[in-house]
Amino acid sequence: MDADRRITISVQQTEDEGDVGAGDRNRRGWKAVYMDHNATTPMHPEVIRVMTEAMSRYWRNPSSDYAPEVREAISSARKQVADMVSCSPEEIIFVSSGTEANNWILESVLAATTANSPSDKSHVITSDIEHVAVGLKLEELERRGCCEVDRVSAADHGRVRASDVIKRVRPGTRLISIMLANNETGCIQPVDEIARQLRPINSKRKECNLPVVLVHTDSAQAVGKMPVSTEELGVDFLTIVGHKFYGPRSAAVFCNRENLKLLKERRMFQGGGQERSLRPGTENTVDIIGLGMAAETVRCFLRSWCENIRVTGAYFVTRLNETFGESAVLSFVGMQNDILPNTFSISFRDHRLKGPTVLKNCNVIQASTGAACHTGLCSASSALMNSGLTEEAALNTIRLSVGKDTTTKDIDVAIADLTQAVQKITSETVQ
Repeated sequence: MDADRRITISVQQTEDEGDVGAGDRNRRGWKAVYMDHNATTPMHPEVIRVMTEAMSRYWRNPSSDYAPEVREAISSARKQVADMVSCSPEEIIFVSSGTEANNWILESVLAATTANSPSDKSHVITSDIEHVAVGLKLEELERRGCCEVDRVSAADHGRVRASDVIKRVRPGTRLISIMLANNETGCIQPVDEIARQLRPINSKRKECNLPVVLVHTDSAQAVGKMPVSTEELGVDFLTIVGHKFYGPRSAAVFCNRENLKLLKERRMFQGGGQERSLRPGTENTVDIIGLGMAAETVRCFLRSWCENIRVTGAYFVTRLNETFGESAVLSFVGMQNDILPNTFSISFRDHRLKGPTVLKNCNVIQASTGAACHTGLCSASSALMNSGLTEEAALNTIRLSVGKDTTTKDIDVAIADLTQAVQKITSETVQ
């Protein structure tokens, strides 16, 4: 049996088995209802199967002459990831995490373009709602004098306007980095429209011997929840994160052929020749095979997953409105195709119902808040406030994100849990 056959699937056999860990219990011993799929997802049973097999069958060093089957397994996984995002396998580079991917792309592109014109400081356009792996890296590059950064506002219902991005392009612009979907709000950014409007500008720049403006998008939150195609997006770089779509904590970078040399000119690590000398270090074969299988399940089942999420999400909105009425606000809902259908930012109007307080009083819900709390003090999420929410609304926000196997029963249990938490908090604070 060849390597392709060994790691290619029978995903249909396990698709109905449900999320691994769905019956986990929280620290109070209650059966948990997991509603934090934007943070991470349980690994698909088929992913676990191929990774378990790989631990015993593909443990040899892929660089060794006697391990062709390991190299073939990695190549097969690379093709699975490439097929998922509609690109060539040669344009996929495996890395350890989305943070590494984002840092590497930003550092490499700016270093390469600055080297070509060291007297000119590179100009970068981004949004004010990016993941910290992009936002903090750009702040660091600014402090080092490597670039100037323009941050476009997403205050228009959590989305940047493509026209606002394009009008900031200037002769020194080297890169546009806009996430595909925001992890806190679920708002989908117009990356394809930005790339489309950029094409005639880049054509004129070539005529004037100016470097083209490259486009990067962090698609961590989008893959597995919506179709993601590098061809349709028209981007030069794309970040892929496995644990967001039922895979392992592994990641990959898409880089179109024309720009592979940029990544090679400024590698984050020095070492061996793995990943065509772009990302040295002995390959994490087990995780790579798992990432490939996760990509294969997305390719096979995305349509049915999206349909389940759409139905479950609509049921959640109905139940929430029936139960809480105007006392709970669903931010960013009603935007149709402009938001991920699995993501719900809920804020309570009562000032006593801070997000962390509500979740602390829930018995079964596992979710995230719109606030970061340290030593008893809470600060509101800048992404939420930059998306148009007031500070109080951001502090009172909880984010519930459903997954492919979330059921209407899960929704009923979650609504009941929220109800008892709200009643408990408000009754305890009555004067």
